[in-house]
Amino acid sequence: MNTETKDNLVIAVAGIGMLLSTLDTGIINVALPFFKAYFETTANITAIAVTGYTASLAVFILPFGLLSDKFGKLVFSYIGLILFGISSLLCGFSTNIQMLITFRILQGIGAAALQATSASLITTLVSKEKSSSAIGILGIMIGLGPILGPSLGGLLLSLNSWKGIFWLNIPFIILGVLCNQKLIRYISETKYAKTVDYSGSLINGLFVVLLISGLSLLSSLTSIGMVLIISSLLVMGILIKVEKDRKTPIIDVMNLIKKRSLLIYLYETMAFGFASAIIFLMPPYLFETVFKLNSGLTGILVLGAPIGLVLFSRISSAHNDGLKDNLFSKYGLVIILCSFLLLLMYQPFLPYILVTICLFVYGIGGGYFQPANISAIMKTTDITSQGSIGSLQRMIQNVAIAIGTAVGSLFLNMWSNKIMTAIKFGWITAGGLIVLAIVLELVIGKRALDN
Repeated sequence: MNTETKDNLVIAVAGIGMLLSTLDTGIINVALPFFKAYFETTANITAIAVTGYTASLAVFILPFGLLSDKFGKLVFSYIGLILFGISSLLCGFSTNIQMLITFRILQGIGAAALQATSASLITTLVSKEKSSSAIGILGIMIGLGPILGPSLGGLLLSLNSWKGIFWLNIPFIILGVLCNQKLIRYISETKYAKTVDYSGSLINGLFVVLLISGLSLLSSLTSIGMVLIISSLLVMGILIKVEKDRKTPIIDVMNLIKKRSLLIYLYETMAFGFASAIIFLMPPYLFETVFKLNSGLTGILVLGAPIGLVLFSRISSAHNDGLKDNLFSKYGLVIILCSFLLLLMYQPFLPYILVTICLFVYGIGGGYFQPANISAIMKTTDITSQGSIGSLQRMIQNVAIAIGTAVGSLFLNMWSNKIMTAIKFGWITAGGLIVLAIVLELVIGKRALDN
């Protein structure tokens, strides 16, 4: 197999895995009211179909990343594709809400294997000449998934095809499996001796389940949600204490303490994940509640962010030779901050198309930031632990998106009669996290790089 064919197949496998796993994070959100009526259940139980997927993804992604270093990235991405495909098929055959929740949890486990290996497949198997472009494509897939999910879900529901929400994945899964099989047949991956930290994985899993459960209840059952969130923070403290003393930890706490630059990159990942959740959540409320626009036009107007991200992920990757990761990350964060400042200054008497332009500016920033951030994180760790560091990056971003969605929803519930106030608080909170990321990059990041 020649290098170009190998590169293209690896990019296809990584891209398909990332697109489908991020797409299905939110594709059924728009269908929750339908499933509540269809399966004759409650809204809280129906919502477990979403939180179950997110929780299982976040719980399994770290151990899968480590195991992919031990047994091979292609093997684990193949397992992920098969499990994701079978569970997607079974979701469409669900006859009650219990079946749907069970298969969605299995789908999340498959998604964990896909996300744990996507970046490491590129950094370990794609040629250096094409790696920046490949990371750019991965950034596009990460950005497209969350915004395309609700749009496609709404379209399929309008066509009276709820099963299509899940069966839409099958053709892409088949393509990914075929590409993966060919790679496994012709490529021999280097595998590394790894010891699985079972107790660390269990504690991390408990932390994730408590946190995501708490976040999901924050708007409806605030007191219970807060208890679960506080409990998750206590468990996180235990996790950090335990992992500091481990020779082979699931999260290398000591490495994070020593490598301040890595810690900053991961905080930037978190800030971007939170900001992305806000940027996807708030605009539909602005267009539909304030401007009284229909859902069809709203769906078009919110495309500003993903269009900007797709275009500028390609542009930034084409101009990044691998030596401009920090520079492009800074550019991206500054542009993202500018978009939030513009959104904060926006007033409802102005044309609503200006909001779409602001979203496009956000997409430009995301296009510069995300590929460079992923690349910088992957370079902080040697070749033996690419799966582990890639899975940590994805877990942090997924959890940050869940936090951003929960906080944004809380604002919307608190100021349900003052939507503009809720939206502005969303912009301020996300913008504040981005400001902190810029400050850390400029002050501490420079010292870390100098050292």
